[in-house]
Amino acid sequence: MKKTLIIQAHAKINVGLWVKERRSDGYHEIASLMQMISLSDTVTIHEMKEEGIRIECNRPEVPLGPENLAHKSAKLLMERFQIAPSHVIHIEKNIPVSAGLGGGSTDAAAVMVGLARMYDRPVTVPQLMDIALSVGSDVPFVLHGGLALASGRGENLVFHEPPKPPFSVVVAVPNGVQVSTKWAYENYHPGDNARKGELFNQVLLAYRNREVANLRTLLFNDLESVTMHRHPEVGELKERLSASGEGVVLMSGSGPAVFGLFPDRRSAAKAASNLDSEKCRIYLEHTIKEPGK
Repeated sequence: MKKTLIIQAHAKINVGLWVKERRSDGYHEIASLMQMISLSDTVTIHEMKEEGIRIECNRPEVPLGPENLAHKSAKLLMERFQIAPSHVIHIEKNIPVSAGLGGGSTDAAAVMVGLARMYDRPVTVPQLMDIALSVGSDVPFVLHGGLALASGRGENLVFHEPPKPPFSVVVAVPNGVQVSTKWAYENYHPGDNARKGELFNQVLLAYRNREVANLRTLLFNDLESVTMHRHPEVGELKERLSASGEGVVLMSGSGPAVFGLFPDRRSAAKAASNLDSEKCRIYLEHTIKEPGK
């Protein structure tokens, strides 16, 4: 009987993003507090008779060939553990594409975890995270999940206990807007911002203690100015989501997704009601400790 496995692939948000200098390998040094949220894609792995790796997706803008990160991660894991490639990987996208929420990375991570589980391969999460780094900078984090302070190009991760109770999270993505991460980084020019390094310890403490008022004064995303210059809709979403005055609002990653952190679902729903559902997609979610939890 052919095997089938279904796994959830969760999105991430960047609770602050400091972009530093460009490295010799072309990446930028960064610092970011990364948090997994409940918004997820559903990834289904089927065995098939034909040889090869086939990607299927409900979103036409998602590439289906070797450039897809899920395809790349499947190929790597199959080679590492000598699994014959004869699989269909179906991705049911709920996470917006090219929105700064790690959708492609989390699908890749889910495929790696799914294949290891499907064939009962003796591999630990840290070992999978090492393999994941060759797929993409965000893949190790979304493979592990939870809350982490990331540095380097995002591969150096120090994990922390997420806030309790979880934050309620509103995610808003302007319709018709996608942002290339590569473009955003290429168009950002770091300034003299060394003091931002001191802020991240304060950000982590305020975040874990759920100090929303402090977070409003501490949080920043260096890529906001780049993305908002080209896409003013992002700034409009920030203003509308902030209007209730009960949360803290920021763009995630290179955008264009904007998120708001709120102390409870009531205040999150109230803030979301200020958004125009004809202009953006709206998601009411929450922070999570690990994939599936």
